[in-house]
Amino acid sequence: MKIVSTFISFAALCSALASGAASAGDLKVEVSGITENKGEVMVAVFNQKGQWLKQALVSKKVSANGNKVVVQFDGLPDGDYAISAVHDLNSNGRLDSNPIGMPTEPYGFSNDAVGNFGPPSFESAKITLTQAPLSISVRVN
Repeated sequence: MKIVSTFISFAALCSALASGAASAGDLKVEVSGITENKGEVMVAVFNQKGQWLKQALVSKKVSANGNKVVVQFDGLPDGDYAISAVHDLNSNGRLDSNPIGMPTEPYGFSNDAVGNFGPPSFESAKITLTQAPLSISVRVN
């Protein structure tokens, strides 16, 4: 009886893992517009409107080499996301700005979203990820 119970538990676990894998997607972000081969490109993935540009679900940074870089995010749950990219020229880990708050380093968003007197909304930068791999482009200016 214990063997049957163990087998049923194992089968349930396998089923749960398989269904979880089926609802995950891979996101490839190509960041273009890089004009200087120095610093790092930081790419952040946000999945909540209330956390947009505050707390990323996941982020990565890569060396800025060439006029574009590619960053891969694997196994993201299906859903809506918004992406930000920053070319951190001095590798200090943040988007630098001038005294009045205007960014002084190149940045961009998914959907090439732009804002008026500030960053774009989560809604304007929103993309939808499903089980199929998705490739997007973000241009930094």
